[in-house]
Amino acid sequence: MQFPLRTTLAAIGLVISLSAFADESDYDKAVHVYGCADYPKAFNLFKPLAEKGDPLSQFQVGMMIEQGQGAEVDFDAAYQWYMKAAEQGMSDAYFALGQLYSRGLAVAQDSVQAYAWFDLAVRDGHAVAGDWLNMQAHKMANDQIVAAQKVADAWLQKLKK
Repeated sequence: MQFPLRTTLAAIGLVISLSAFADESDYDKAVHVYGCADYPKAFNLFKPLAEKGDPLSQFQVGMMIEQGQGAEVDFDAAYQWYMKAAEQGMSDAYFALGQLYSRGLAVAQDSVQAYAWFDLAVRDGHAVAGDWLNMQAHKMANDQIVAAQKVADAWLQKLKK
């Protein structure tokens, strides 16, 4: 029995598509669901990964909780998830913590802490943290900036241990 070329190519394409989907990581699946804006399902996919210690998922869970995507808004919980990701050196988490300190959400508003977290994000190559660092610096005295840089340096030393 011969199959038309179109049918054969379609079958090959289906096999390739299914095998690619099978190789997709749990994180990639969660990102796909998030991209489709099914936030409750995405949250339920990210959370077990975050609980297992994946820093990308920890950041994502924190962001979704902060923004009320698939979960109730809870700045304290978002802070905790961001901190878990920051403890693994994640620049997006540094940036998010800087924003929380800058805005006084879940923590007392603190220019020194905000600057320190933005500084850490900048040092790690975060794309927009430099703008936030500069805005924060304009609100601070030089001695506060020096203190914030010491906080950032101490954090990096802690991570190296």
